[in-house]
Amino acid sequence: MDTSNASSLSNLSIDYYYGGYTHLGRSWKGYDVLCPFCKIYYITEGECEIKIKGTPYAGKAGRMFFIPPQTKHSFYHVNDNFITKYWIHFDIKTSEGNLLKQLNLPFYIDISEDRNIVDSFQDIFRYTRDNSLPSAFRLKSAILSLFSDYIEKSQLAPMAIYNENNSEFNGIITYINNNLEKKITLEDLAVRMHMHPNYFIRLFKSKMGTTPLNYINTLKIERAKSLLENTQLSVSEIMLQVGSQDLSSFSNFFKHYTGYHPKGFRKTFGGH
Repeated sequence: MDTSNASSLSNLSIDYYYGGYTHLGRSWKGYDVLCPFCKIYYITEGECEIKIKGTPYAGKAGRMFFIPPQTKHSFYHVNDNFITKYWIHFDIKTSEGNLLKQLNLPFYIDISEDRNIVDSFQDIFRYTRDNSLPSAFRLKSAILSLFSDYIEKSQLAPMAIYNENNSEFNGIITYINNNLEKKITLEDLAVRMHMHPNYFIRLFKSKMGTTPLNYINTLKIERAKSLLENTQLSVSEIMLQVGSQDLSSFSNFFKHYTGYHPKGFRKTFGGH
């Protein structure tokens, strides 16, 4: 990477959302998912199929997948076996935007057994359980280590990282990510961008591949799913963390996006 490209990495923002090491049965499936975050899957056992931008790929032991943000994908089993995988949802951004959308990385690499990869995942999960400042730094370091290994093992030629003047729009995305417990309106977002709501919707969709409402709802659902899977918070407490005040409305909202009511989702997927 040349000096100009290296300088564009001087202002990195690294966000971890959730992840785990899980054993998943046939209920693990999703179709035409449009996740606002990046995903990495490292499959250690079992078989599945992962379809990315319409192309199906075999998911098997030793295969590691990288799915960029806002990339339509599906995942599902191909037999009755469990899938065992390490996985994380995360983002790496610069002041010019989401870095990972700018890299033309392959959607998967084959690495067989790699102790460094497993160690990076385990480091990430260990540091997320510790709220200390040193662990917060180490968490970001572990994410960078894991993703650096993915880039290195992809054996790509050096590539340019193009700068875009997106700082104001990135501020909107940061605002949404940091205020999911609030009621975020289209009008409020448009005012922050000094734009008419109709123009803002067009701008947002051109950059994110979906409407502001769908993006916000997806983030709320992903946060609720993570809290149901990984914490003992009550459904009422989780409801408040994603900006809902009515338990019945939240339950219907959650079922619309996931096919499960919150308690059913926790029973099916929690505790792995």
